[in-house]
Amino acid sequence: MVNELIFVVDDDAPLRGLMRALLEDKGYAVQDFESGDALLEALDDNPSLILLDVMMPGLNGVETLKRVKASRSDLPVIMLTSVDKVDTAVEVIKLGAYDYLLKPVDEPRLFTCLDKAFEQRNLVRKVGQLQNEVDRLSGKDGIIGKSKALNETLKKVHQVAPSKASVLILGETGTGKELIARAVHRNSSYATGPFVDVNCATIPETLQESELFGHKKGAFTGAIESRPGKLELADGGTLFLDEVAEMSLATQAKLLRFLQEKCLERVGDTKKIQVDTRVVCATNKDLKTLIAKETFREDLYYRLAVFPIEVPALRDRPEDIPLLCTHFLKKYQEDIGKEILSVSDEAMQVLQEYSWPGNIRQLENTLYRAMIVTSYDTIDTDCLPEEVFNSPPSNNENKISSSLSTSLTPYHDVVKQTLKQALEQSDGHIPNAAKALGISRSTFYRMLKKYQLD
Repeated sequence: MVNELIFVVDDDAPLRGLMRALLEDKGYAVQDFESGDALLEALDDNPSLILLDVMMPGLNGVETLKRVKASRSDLPVIMLTSVDKVDTAVEVIKLGAYDYLLKPVDEPRLFTCLDKAFEQRNLVRKVGQLQNEVDRLSGKDGIIGKSKALNETLKKVHQVAPSKASVLILGETGTGKELIARAVHRNSSYATGPFVDVNCATIPETLQESELFGHKKGAFTGAIESRPGKLELADGGTLFLDEVAEMSLATQAKLLRFLQEKCLERVGDTKKIQVDTRVVCATNKDLKTLIAKETFREDLYYRLAVFPIEVPALRDRPEDIPLLCTHFLKKYQEDIGKEILSVSDEAMQVLQEYSWPGNIRQLENTLYRAMIVTSYDTIDTDCLPEEVFNSPPSNNENKISSSLSTSLTPYHDVVKQTLKQALEQSDGHIPNAAKALGISRSTFYRMLKKYQLD
């Protein structure tokens, strides 16, 4: 009960005062308003529940309820009325009200209703959290893995999502920055609104302002009609600006002003348009380096990086590669017309030891190619491209090459001879041959392929 903020909305001042006294006596925090308009202006204070009168001058309770639910569908609203009408009760319940109480409100009935409303809200939230976790583990949202590195990132997502703070997502190409942005959106109060994504690198510098802020008819050659920009289209939701480092300085200045004022002007217009859009940005560049080069505004950086989230590279979460492989195998089976069930242990070890400069996107493309190439229901090392065998050598591999480098025989010949001998001595059994040399099976396979002994 403590820390729950309740809004009381009624044009009857004595009743508001009475309700406030009752609620505060029970430990609730309370704000009261005499009109629906005043309530809507204060929604950013994030109330836990609203007690809303049906009959009010100006914006009535039913219309106010519609607007509250449009922006905060999960917010419990209990309607208050002095007129017992079945059709009104049915209407407000259909619009999303939790319950309907007659005035003067019976005190025990009021607090029983509040308890049940909060209980239902908490249950809905718990179900939502569990569903999000199920979706994540099943790969429904594209975020797959259970590594410590990924879990740390997702922890930050869930910390920042309920707020309205700007988020800056940092990570290498192919790590899944857009998926993280979508996760922030999906777990926020903006989840019912649109998710609009913009890749700044694909928009010519001369069109960036128009694309983001819209334009007025006649603002420039070719502007044959007024058009809203992405910020307007994302009103009530999230605008995701990928590759934000590619934004021009002029557009950066205009974006900064929007973030400060929460209103925008279309190109060629002076009219200010108020929108409630959350901005999430991403980049694979070092913005502080760009600030030093004066190609990125320092003040914008600090405005965007209120809450930075780093997405780990795939090489920092190799334990997630088996889960990712399973996901991609299922994803592309129908596409290529083959039922490919698994990746062999040897091939999996190669995949886990590779550095993946292109991250998850590169892994996905590698698996897709391997599925096309294989003639079996399992992907083995012979289906993998040469590049995945070229990770930096392990310590044991270095030991082999170092011990042989002083030989008068050419290096490559010595290595080939050593590999052949190991195979002969183990009767062609690769695990035993690898063990005899003190290297992993994946390293042995990689060297066989490299020296054309496979």
